[in-house]
Amino acid sequence: MTATLKRWGNSTGVRLPKEAIEKSNLRLDDPLEVIVFQGGITLKRKDKKTFSDIAKPLINTKDWKFDREEANER
Repeated sequence: MTATLKRWGNSTGVRLPKEAIEKSNLRLDDPLEVIVFQGGITLKRKDKKTFSDIAKPLINTKDWKFDREEANER
């Protein structure tokens, strides 16, 4: 498979072949991590939620307090 860099407005873009998208199980609007190395670029699906995204609501709960003694009793 091949692809070509093209002008896309003021940016540069690549149209990926349908076959490549299907084989990689990517979908439209998936967030991608761009990994740059000498001589190339790798695209990798970025997890939509990170641990901090999940933990923030738990950490920022105002009424919750950790009680070490109570935890040790369990």
